[in-house]
Amino acid sequence: MEYFKIIEQIREIINSASKIPFSGKIVVDQTQMLDLIDEILRVLPDDLKKARRIIEERQQILVEAQKEGEMIVKEAKNHIEKMVNQDEITKLAREKSEQILSNAKQTAREIRAGANNYADEVLGQMEQHLEKVLETVRKGREELKQKR
Repeated sequence: MEYFKIIEQIREIINSASKIPFSGKIVVDQTQMLDLIDEILRVLPDDLKKARRIIEERQQILVEAQKEGEMIVKEAKNHIEKMVNQDEITKLAREKSEQILSNAKQTAREIRAGANNYADEVLGQMEQHLEKVLETVRKGREELKQKR
């Protein structure tokens, strides 16, 4: 993520800046700092696009899981229809189809839960990174305001 490199540049500028004695303050090039902040703001939308793609991938996984579950159910129903004419086999087929249907639903739930957990984890990491960047930007701007 490119904005971390920019934040490191800001940190290096601040660490290497001239210090004002007895004040705990430093002197930095305002234009340079504002340019770096503008660059962060420019690259953030790319990271947001990545987050959107992750959400879309999650949705696609859920759709595929639903389709797979429906296909399994359809196959089970077709299997049942073929065996309907035989009494003993019909009973076994119903039990088996119910088991298949139950397994398909369980599998779909597990896939959906896994996809949700994955998306939540990635989005949580993205949120943490973005919060750090935003805090750094705010601190940088606040320092610039104090130096005016």
